Amino acid sequence: MSNKLQLVENLDQRLVVEQYLNRIHPEPAVDESRIVDLQAQIKRELQAKNAVIIAHYYTDPLIQALAEETGGIVSDSLEMARFGSQHDAETLIVAGVKFMGETAKILTPNKRVLMPTLEATCSLDVGCPADAFAAFCDQHPDRTVVVYANTSAAVKARADWVVTSSIALDVVEHLDSLGKKNTLGSGQIPRQLRAGKNRRRYAVVGWKLHCSRRI
Repeated sequence: MSNKLQLVENLDQRLVVEQYLNRIHPEPAVDESRIVDLQAQIKRELQAKNAVIIAHYYTDPLIQALAEETGGIVSDSLEMARFGSQHDAETLIVAGVKFMGETAKILTPNKRVLMPTLEATCSLDVGCPADAFAAFCDQHPDRTVVVYANTSAAVKARADWVVTSSIALDVVEHLDSLGKKNTLGSGQIPRQLRAGKNRRRYAVVGWKLHCSRRI
């Protein structure tokens, strides 16, 4: 294994989070009356712009409440993407991390997708740079590439399959039944595959990362 790939696999995810948080300037305190005024203004703008808020569970409770009060949703990343693709709104405001906004745009290319910031990120995404992952895949050209949804659009573009943890094992088993070897990228390998005998059984090579915390 190259030094570059070894470095990626040993990436300290806590350091990634700490470096990001150190760049953030605390938001000034806002009094209750100001919050009420802002909420009313946002609701008017959402209606006028035919927009909807799609928020992740990790966002501020005020954002979550606003999303639900205005016909949006608070959910995990997969349901966020599904909701956005099925909603009538022309604009999706994705309150989450960067890959969630990218995924929403992939599923709804005809809609405008906005994010409060593009700096919000996920350790799985940061820890799987597209160029390094592509090099990793190139080392195993005979394998079918399976990546988790918690990756950048560039990494997804390199993949043959995009999965969530709930279906990863099913997909690997399906590919194995077709005689295909697998490269599993950016995510915790499902418990059933961690044992050496099962990894050999399903011919899996894993990109060793896990989700420590989203930012």
